[in-house]
Amino acid sequence: MADTINSKLKWEVFLQKRTQDAGTGNIFSAPHFFSIWPWLSYTLSKTTRVSLSLVGYFDSHLFYNDPSEVKDEGVKEYRISLRAENEQRSRLFNYSNRYSLEYRMRDLKYNGDYLPNWRVRYMLKFEKPLLHVFSHEKPLSVFVSDEVFIQFGEAVKNNPNVFDQNRISFGFAYEVVKNIKFSASYLNIRQSRISGKEFDNANALWMIVTFDNLFSQFKRHQGKG
Repeated sequence: MADTINSKLKWEVFLQKRTQDAGTGNIFSAPHFFSIWPWLSYTLSKTTRVSLSLVGYFDSHLFYNDPSEVKDEGVKEYRISLRAENEQRSRLFNYSNRYSLEYRMRDLKYNGDYLPNWRVRYMLKFEKPLLHVFSHEKPLSVFVSDEVFIQFGEAVKNNPNVFDQNRISFGFAYEVVKNIKFSASYLNIRQSRISGKEFDNANALWMIVTFDNLFSQFKRHQGKG
């Protein structure tokens, strides 16, 4: 969900829920991730914007290989995040660079003791708008991206390396109706476990529905009336 405050300022809230198959073949059989992540974004120029999230809430589970491993309770986390994005457009495609810095506080031992650490993320994304697929006015966009995560700080100080995870994805996005966009993508996720010595390699289907100009679109209509 998102809306504009003025010509440069915008608020966004990302609500996310992920599930996993836990070795059963049913992708909805076990929880994996839940988050409420509010953002405030400021546009510096036509190509660059910066964003701040003062606090986000997350509840995450490991990738389970068997139903017997499933835990009722996930790792609770509170996160402060800063992000910078730059997008460039060319005749053939668009490409963007996204840089993120996160301060994470996680209850890794399920005892209410939140251990802090820092995480740095970098994503490179290429996107190609395709006209005349579903509509002559609204393009279908296809994209491919790669995002790498590294971490450091108290919670991970004993890990043998700084690598956290890497996500490679490709998919498509389309504005189904005005201000409502749907996107679907395939992700390959290579993720370090808490020990830093074990890694999961997961395949995921990622679907997102975006509601833009959530309230301001109605104000405009009222003004015209």
